[in-house]
Amino acid sequence: MHASGWNRNRLLATGILLALLLVSGLLGQLDRSENMWLALWPSAVALVMVFAWRSAFVGLFVGAVCGSLLLQMGHPLDTLTGLVADQLLPIFQSSWKLSAIAFTLILGGFVALVEAGGGLQALVRQMLGRGLGRAPAKRMQLTVFGFGMLVFFDGLANTMLIGRLLRGAADRCGVSRVKLAYLADATGSAVACLAFVSTWIAFQLSMIREGYAAVGREVGAYGLFFQSLPMNFYCWFALAMALVCVLRGFNPGPMGRYEQAARLQTSTADGGSEGEGRSHWLIAILPISVVALSVPLISYAIGADSFWPISLAKFANAYAVAESSVPVILVVSSVLGTVIAAIFLAIFGTGQGARVVPVFFAGVRDLLGPVAILLAAWMLGGVISALGAADALSLLLQGNLAPQWLPLVIFGVGSLISFSTGTSWGTMGVLMPLAIPVVFQLSGEAPDAERDRLIVAAIGAVFSGAVFGDHCSPFSDTTIVASIAAGVEPLDHVRTQLPFALLTATVACLFGFLPLGWGVPSWICLLAGSFSLLLLPNVWRGRVDP
Repeated sequence: MHASGWNRNRLLATGILLALLLVSGLLGQLDRSENMWLALWPSAVALVMVFAWRSAFVGLFVGAVCGSLLLQMGHPLDTLTGLVADQLLPIFQSSWKLSAIAFTLILGGFVALVEAGGGLQALVRQMLGRGLGRAPAKRMQLTVFGFGMLVFFDGLANTMLIGRLLRGAADRCGVSRVKLAYLADATGSAVACLAFVSTWIAFQLSMIREGYAAVGREVGAYGLFFQSLPMNFYCWFALAMALVCVLRGFNPGPMGRYEQAARLQTSTADGGSEGEGRSHWLIAILPISVVALSVPLISYAIGADSFWPISLAKFANAYAVAESSVPVILVVSSVLGTVIAAIFLAIFGTGQGARVVPVFFAGVRDLLGPVAILLAAWMLGGVISALGAADALSLLLQGNLAPQWLPLVIFGVGSLISFSTGTSWGTMGVLMPLAIPVVFQLSGEAPDAERDRLIVAAIGAVFSGAVFGDHCSPFSDTTIVASIAAGVEPLDHVRTQLPFALLTATVACLFGFLPLGWGVPSWICLLAGSFSLLLLPNVWRGRVDP
């Protein structure tokens, strides 16, 4: 029955795919100058196909194909040659995009080496400490949160490692598996989205560049990313909500029942790997530190006029000067960390020396899928730009939406896209190349400073919406991985996480994107939102003693 249902769904998705290709071919016969809405067609196709196939790659790629059909006036052969010649091949002629691909793949191998070295397991034991004593559940949850902050370089690696390494310890400490899945999921995507070194960063920077390319401009993407960090309200508030949940025993919705049941029963460990091996926690800390610190240090060394004295202003100027070298710096940092992780695995991993190369390439193989999504997103971005989608979208919004509402609206649209598709990367790939040009169009004659402020706010809103919808979606990859790794049903994870995500998104809208659009400084928004989250347990039932 289940297999039959799956086959029916896939057959329906295939029918939708063929219908969209046929319609795209017919639409290619129309005059685009008189039908500017056609420029939005590839994005709409991408959304429909990601939803139908539950695949970001399929959706983005089919969207690119349909866009190429419009550009080539419906001719199938010209569509394929144009897609390859005009959209795919230029990717491999860009040093920046090649560096982004290399960094992402190398970091996948790095994650695998660090995990195989056993240092992460030793670090868990160190964080838990000797003799849990009072409040073991709270201490266990703080350990999960701390571990989630540490594994900042990849969201999926975060959720998978936390679930696999900590579920036995969580059982012994009276922490429910769904709470473990929530903390892993809440920290995974949020931390990876905020981290300046992660498997996400290459994709995020490329989407910012695609947005500016759509208006014919080049930009320092890394600088804009850093400026957008304080405005990525949902990710910051998701981390704050997780801390409130742990420190104040705040468990709204069905999570409270699971936590009460976990406190009342004593479970034995399920054979997790948290106690295996004799590796030292430094085996994990040192390679991670090298990857994390080498990017700012190398950038500072390249861009600063003098090394001493060190200041935040000099770091900002150094990043601006070293902007063109950032892709190479990312690759160098990942290579340095990988070499150290490989050496540690060969020296300290019992019988692991001969496995260094296979382990590394296994990690690289795990990220081939995300790289394929990256390529498809670049292709769709190129098609969207060639069709002039930004102009068409801005015309639809012109006169109906004040620029001050853009951050809130972009967050809402991104949330709906991410929830419907289950992919944060796909959401960024669809929305970022549209959001940035729309700000340029709607800001009109606004001073450059005001326009730049709205652009940075729009970038933060895209990132926040992508992560929020991903947290709520039952077919998100991180949702499924977090639940499987923690040993719970995906539906149970969604039901218990949803109240946290909805409350966090509400705070992000009311205290973040809404006042931000009207000129309130981001630091005031962050303080107000964090304070409101801290007060939530006082007005909302759902507490469980830690």
